[in-house]
Amino acid sequence: MVHKRTLHVFYDLLSGNSSLARIQKLFEGEGIFENEKYASNLGGQRRALADTYVASLNLNNSHDARKLLNVFEIFYLELEEDEDFLEGKDWRQFLKLLERDGYEFSDGKIQYTNSTFITSEIEGYTSEYSIEHVENDWKRALNQAKTDPEDAITASLSMIESTLKWILDEKGENYKKGDSLNQLYKQVFQLLNMAPDQHSEGIFKQILGSISGVVTGLGSLRNEFGDSHGKGRNNTKPSERHAKFAINLSGTMCIYLIETFQKE
Repeated sequence: MVHKRTLHVFYDLLSGNSSLARIQKLFEGEGIFENEKYASNLGGQRRALADTYVASLNLNNSHDARKLLNVFEIFYLELEEDEDFLEGKDWRQFLKLLERDGYEFSDGKIQYTNSTFITSEIEGYTSEYSIEHVENDWKRALNQAKTDPEDAITASLSMIESTLKWILDEKGENYKKGDSLNQLYKQVFQLLNMAPDQHSEGIFKQILGSISGVVTGLGSLRNEFGDSHGKGRNNTKPSERHAKFAINLSGTMCIYLIETFQKE
């Protein structure tokens, strides 16, 4: 999440580069309104006003966090032609603090980054085999992990589906457009000699059965937490940790599938 020190540096940037009216428009344009019950203890009208707007947000909530990131991006867009501003100490410090908080600022966009993901191997395979759909799903999952965990979970499962369909296409096998994740992986597991009933040794049957269970579990995770289905009134929202779990499991599964395909 965005930490307090990062926010305070942003308030300093606003104080030196925006009017009170501009700060109001900046936040309210992103659907953020003052917390009237909150009394900021920060000095300066501009800093206190910005703090009052941020106080209305729950920065542990991905939707609220994305609103704040949008404010950062719009603020930058208004000043991107000002070289003195971009080279100034406060702006450079703000970018460093964003990086410390786990965000990357590139081409006017702020995305969440996390070095624990198995990025290089996935991207290496998608580049080698030109698996565009898998690469797109992977990048979408990484980009949304922090700000939209529901979409990240959906994207991570789409990545597995795309990998399974790519293998079937490469093998010249037919499948139906509406086949479920379970149907696709069972077909691929048989094709790649990965199905538990294709092995007599107990340890292999156990391991391959566990892999099947992981795929089934990931499908259930998407049904429970992803955004590919409608939600009831009392639905549970996933957190960043759920998204990380789905992304890393899905990434590992895709690597295993592609490497098994290579050896066939």
